[in-house]
Amino acid sequence: MPSARHFSIASIATDALTYLEGFQESLPWPLDPFQREAIEKLDTHQGVLVCAPTSSGKTVVADYCNFRALREGVQVIYTTPLKALSNQKYRDFVRQYGADLVGLVTGENSINDRAPIVVMTTEILRNLIYEDLSRLDGVRYVVLDEVHYIDDFPRGSVWEEVIIQAPSQIKFVGLSATVGNYRELATWMAENRGPIATVYHAERPTELRLWLSMRNVFRPLFDSHGKVHQDTWQRALREDEAMSQAHGFRRLPANDMLKVVEQLSEQQMLPAIYFIFSRRGCREALQRCAYHGLDLTSDDEKARIERLAQQRLESLVDADEAALFRRMVDSNMLLRGLAAHHAGLLPYHKELVEELFQAGLIKVVFATETLALGINMPAKAVVVSSFSKFDGVGFANLTTGELTQLMGRAGRRGIDIRGHGVILKEQDVDIGTIYEVAMGPGPVIRSKFLPTYNMALNLLRIYTPEQADELMLRSFGQFQLRTAAGELQERLENVRLRLEDLSATWDCERCRPKDVSDYLRNEDRLRSIRLETRRLRREAVPVPTRRRGQGGFRGRPHGLAGRQLHRLEEERQALQERQRKSRITGCPRFGEHLAGFGEQRELERELKQGERTKVEQNDQYQRKLRRLYRVLGEAGFIEGDKPTEKGLLTARVYGENSLVLVEALWQGYFEGLGPEELCALTVMLAAEDRGRDRGPRQPRRYPTPAVGQVSRLLRSLYNRFAELEQDVDEPNLRPPSYDYIDFAYHWALGDPMDSIPLPQNVDIGDAIKAMKSLYSTLRQLDHALRESRHPLQATVRAAVVRMERDVISRT
Repeated sequence: MPSARHFSIASIATDALTYLEGFQESLPWPLDPFQREAIEKLDTHQGVLVCAPTSSGKTVVADYCNFRALREGVQVIYTTPLKALSNQKYRDFVRQYGADLVGLVTGENSINDRAPIVVMTTEILRNLIYEDLSRLDGVRYVVLDEVHYIDDFPRGSVWEEVIIQAPSQIKFVGLSATVGNYRELATWMAENRGPIATVYHAERPTELRLWLSMRNVFRPLFDSHGKVHQDTWQRALREDEAMSQAHGFRRLPANDMLKVVEQLSEQQMLPAIYFIFSRRGCREALQRCAYHGLDLTSDDEKARIERLAQQRLESLVDADEAALFRRMVDSNMLLRGLAAHHAGLLPYHKELVEELFQAGLIKVVFATETLALGINMPAKAVVVSSFSKFDGVGFANLTTGELTQLMGRAGRRGIDIRGHGVILKEQDVDIGTIYEVAMGPGPVIRSKFLPTYNMALNLLRIYTPEQADELMLRSFGQFQLRTAAGELQERLENVRLRLEDLSATWDCERCRPKDVSDYLRNEDRLRSIRLETRRLRREAVPVPTRRRGQGGFRGRPHGLAGRQLHRLEEERQALQERQRKSRITGCPRFGEHLAGFGEQRELERELKQGERTKVEQNDQYQRKLRRLYRVLGEAGFIEGDKPTEKGLLTARVYGENSLVLVEALWQGYFEGLGPEELCALTVMLAAEDRGRDRGPRQPRRYPTPAVGQVSRLLRSLYNRFAELEQDVDEPNLRPPSYDYIDFAYHWALGDPMDSIPLPQNVDIGDAIKAMKSLYSTLRQLDHALRESRHPLQATVRAAVVRMERDVISRT
C-alpha cells in the first residue's frame, strides 16, 4: 500500500496534468516544447525561471498561472519593471479575460486590486510586503516579467527584496531574456524560495539575419554557416582604409538615412524600427523625411490611420490635452507611415504610434533605445544607426547584451519567416569591433543590490538588527560575492603554493629569497624618499646664512620642512648602509636575482590584495546598512534600533529623498502653504532634472515668495544630510530638482496643459513623468499622514486632488 506522501504527490501530479490539458485545449495553437516544459516544472517546483528571446512566447507560462488562478480561486500578481509595461499588460489582460477579472496597481492608479489577476509594478509589490503583508495571503503566483532587470540600478534591489521576503506559499515565475548566468540566478532564488526549475530556450521564433550597411548597400554579416562573411569583412577593411586616407572627408556619413529607408522598402523589410540614440536625432530624421516628401503608405492605409487617430483624439477627456495633442502630433507624417517614439513625447502620442505600428500602418518609426525595453512593438526589421551611445559619462560601444536587446524586435512571430537586423557601418568603428560584439557571449546578470534609507527603516520596523543583517546575507549581491570569494580563495591557495615553490626551488648558496625581497622593498622606499625630498625642498622657506670667506648667502630650509628633510636624510643614509651590507649586493648572480624576482613580487601583491578583498566582501551590505543606521540615528529617524515616529512616517514614503521630505514636514517648513505651493516644493524632491544639453542655467524664479523661501530651506536641509553622509562615506541622496517648480505650481493651479511653459530643454514627456512622480509621492505621503493624523494631511490631500488629471490617472 503506497504511503500518504506518495499518494499526495501522485494526486498533485494528476491535478497538474489535468490543468495542463485543460489549458492546452483553451489555446488555438499547440504549446511549444519549451512552454510545456516550463509549465510542467512550475507545477512540480516552487517556481520556474524561463529564459527565452523576445517574442518567443514565454508569457504563455504566465497565462497558465492565470488559468489556474481563475479555477482555483487564488490570486496571481503580474509584475513589470515599468509603469508603461504594466499599463500595456493590463490592457492586454482586460481584452483577454474581461475588466471584472483584472486589476491594476501603480503609483498613480488602483483599479480592482482584489481581482484574481492583478498587474502592478515590482515596486508596488515590494511596498505591499512592507506595509500590508496579509494582503498577499491569497496570492499563489507572482510573475516577474523582465526579471533580468535585477541587473538595473536602482530598480534591481526591489526584485531582491521581493524574492527574499515574499510569503512562502507564493510560487515565482521569472521571465527573462537570454542571459549567460541564468542558473546562478535560479540557484540564488532556490536558496530563498525552495526548488526553482530553469528552462532555457535560445531559439528565436523567427530567424534573424544580420546585415552591415556600407554606402547604403546591405551586405550579409554572416554566411549560411553562421561564420564571418569574408566578402563583407574584406569590403569593410578596404572601406576603412580608403576613408583613413581621405583626411578632409573623414567625417562624412557612410550611409544616408533616406537611402537606407529606401533599401528597406525595396527589400521588403518594412515595417522597421530605426534606432537613433538621441531624441534630437529622431526629430531630425522625421524632418528630413518630411522635407524630401517620403511617403510609404497607400490611400487605404492613410484612411485607416486617419480614422484611428481621430478615434484616439475623440477619446481624450481633457480639452487642453487634446489641444496639445493636435499641436504636437505631425499628422502628415503619420499619414505617410512615419513617426518618432521617445520618452519626451506626450504619452497619448506614444500610445498612438504604438497602436498604429502594431497594426502595420506605421512603416518606419525613429526611436531611442527605450523602445527596446519591453514595449510590444515587433517589427520586420531593426536598424541600428550608431554603434556607440552615451552611457551617462561618455560615449561607449554597444555591448552584446544591448545589441541583442535591440535586435530582439526584429521578426514578428506568426507573420514573418525571418527578421532582419541592419547595422550601419561608421567610419570610426572597426569592422572587428562589430563582429566581436555581434558574436559575443550572452549578457551576464550582476546584482545591483543596494540598501537604502527606506529599506533600512522598514527592516528595523519589522525585524531586529540581527535579522536585518541576516537578510542582507540572503541578497543576490551577497550570493555573488560569496561565489566570487570561493573562486578567490582557490586562486589565493594557488598563489601561496606558487610562492612556496619559488622558495623551495631557490638554488643560490650566497643569498636567500628574503634578501632579494628586502632589497627591492628598500629600493622602493629610497625612490619615495627622493621624491618626497624634492617636494619638500620646493615648498620649504630658505633661511639666509653667511658662509665663511664669502660675501653672499645660501638658503637652508627651516621649521617643519627642515625637520622633515633632516629625518628623511637620516632614513636615506640608514637604508643605503643596509643595502650596502645586504647579502645580495655581493652575490655574483645579483642581476639574475633581480630580473627573476618580478613574479614573486606580483604574487605577493596579488595575495595581499586578495586577502583585503575577502575581508571587504564578507559583510559588505551589512556594513553599508550600519552606515545608513548611523545617519538615521544622528538625524533622529531611529532610536534604540527602532524607527522613531518620524522614522515610521519616512518608511511609508518611497523615494531617494524621502528623508529630506519628511524632515522638512517635521520641521514645519510646509505649514501655511497652499496645495499648489506644496506641489511646487515637493516636486524638487520627487523629480529629477534632465541634466544633459542644458546650456547656461537661467536665473531661478519662484511662483511665490513662500516657495522661494522654503526651497532655500530644502536646499539647506539637503546639504546638512549630505554632510552626514559624507562623514560616513555613504552618498545616497539626490540633489533637489529645480526644473519643474513653476510647472508643478501652474499644473496644480489648474492652468491648461497647453499653456504652461516648459522648462528649458525639457520635453512634454519629461514634464508629465515628473508630474507622475510628484503625484505618486503625494499619494504615499497622504496615506502615511492619514494613519498618523498629522495636521498637514488636509493640505497634502488637497494637493493630490489638484494633481489629478486624466493624463496622470488613466492607464
